Amino acid sequence: MKFQRTISWTSLLCVGLAGVIGSAMLQAADDAMPAPSQVFTPRAAAAFYFDVESASKSVIWKAITNKAAPLVERLQSLQPAQLSSLQSAQVLPGLKGMAVAEIAAVFEGEKILSDLQSEHLDPASGFVIVGRLTGSQDVKGLIQQALDALDKEKPGMRGQIEKSRHPVGGAEFFDLPPEILGEEKLPFSVSVAIGPGKDGVVFGVGRSENLRAFVTGKTEGKLRGQINEKLSRRGQMWFYLPVPKDATKNLGGGSGGAMNGNPMIAGLAQGMNKVSEVALSLNFTASQIDFALDLVCSDASAANELNQGIQGLLGMVQMGAKQNPSSMAPFVGRIKAGVEGNAFRLGTAFTMRDFDLAFQNINRGVTAAGSRVAPKTPKLEAATPAVQTMAPVDVEFVGFSSDDQESLRTAKIRIHNRSSKPVREIRMTFTYLDGPGRKLGQWTRSHSSLTGENLINGDTTAVVDCLAFNVPAFTKKITETVHEVIFADGEKWSEAP
Repeated sequence: MKFQRTISWTSLLCVGLAGVIGSAMLQAADDAMPAPSQVFTPRAAAAFYFDVESASKSVIWKAITNKAAPLVERLQSLQPAQLSSLQSAQVLPGLKGMAVAEIAAVFEGEKILSDLQSEHLDPASGFVIVGRLTGSQDVKGLIQQALDALDKEKPGMRGQIEKSRHPVGGAEFFDLPPEILGEEKLPFSVSVAIGPGKDGVVFGVGRSENLRAFVTGKTEGKLRGQINEKLSRRGQMWFYLPVPKDATKNLGGGSGGAMNGNPMIAGLAQGMNKVSEVALSLNFTASQIDFALDLVCSDASAANELNQGIQGLLGMVQMGAKQNPSSMAPFVGRIKAGVEGNAFRLGTAFTMRDFDLAFQNINRGVTAAGSRVAPKTPKLEAATPAVQTMAPVDVEFVGFSSDDQESLRTAKIRIHNRSSKPVREIRMTFTYLDGPGRKLGQWTRSHSSLTGENLINGDTTAVVDCLAFNVPAFTKKITETVHEVIFADGEKWSEAP
């Protein structure tokens, strides 16, 4: 979509120009940009928030990303053309040290959702996307890379954007020329703002008036009604949507309609017809992801109708699961539903068992697709000489943290770091053995700390937790082979070819 490409490139510009105000981080706190969560207003037609920094520190986040990594690699090998967009972040090497810690988005306008789909926005609509970055960069090099990339995509735009720079509040404000938006023109002006926040560089892109209101602290930082308080208490990720009045008008069904043939379904439809707000949230904990869905209704009676209908559906699902237990995902058995005032709430929890099953199904599909794709001849690359012949670390398996026979388990590994520098990651192969020492399988991945920034400090011996994947049943011990060591400063050691 043209609108999505516009957001992509303006976001890239935001990140690149963030270096311009690097020195301004030392200015007074009063000049700091507002936090991303301050962008919300009661006029929001849709809102999204994600505390990436908090979620990414959870054990289950790291487990899922590590487990998904080989699947992504396989998908990229099968469909490199279709997935080339996933590699776009590698265009600017200087961005690798910068991480998005927090992101918030708000859309305004009665028809904003249908307008986004049709790519024709109403003049009364608007949007603002705000993010907070962590990490430090080479300011001049980063700006040069971003503007050079913009020159390649939109020749001639660089000079206009640089000339439009002007201060607004604690930010540097850049007006985007209409030409950068491509053939599909927006009915309002779009700007980019970048400035120092309390916990990192804050950048934003959106309708100029809306973005200016955020930068100058005129946005409320709240959504309408009671939903704002509920969302602020829950989860690192949430989405909020006020339901347009005509969106559910046909759900109730007329007399003699198909839905009225079943009293339970008819009650459910009547309840859905009175839903005014939808909110869902995800909370990343050590062992699971808590999920909550709230449907705010016009009154408590509608919420109770929803509850009765969905409880009936859940009962039918549970009865079917008893007859065929393997057909039901584990999270379904943990679903709980109830009513709080005029809101219906449904919640559950996703554990690694759920993700194990999901990845197994996806892997089967990828394997089937791969069998239909002719294998490619691998490219021969020159081997990189090893920095040293002996690995700077010694690793030894101590034991599993749990006796549960799961495909994903936490293994305790004793690491002796002979170097003086902290180690961030170790790429090694786990070879799984049974009691007598017979090989059951193996797994190669990059292992990092589950709780901190570095895996182990310099000149240190410590027992650390490493996630072990695809652990066969009856595994009793692990042998380790170190292939690569990445230090905290980015330097690498690789085994000799």
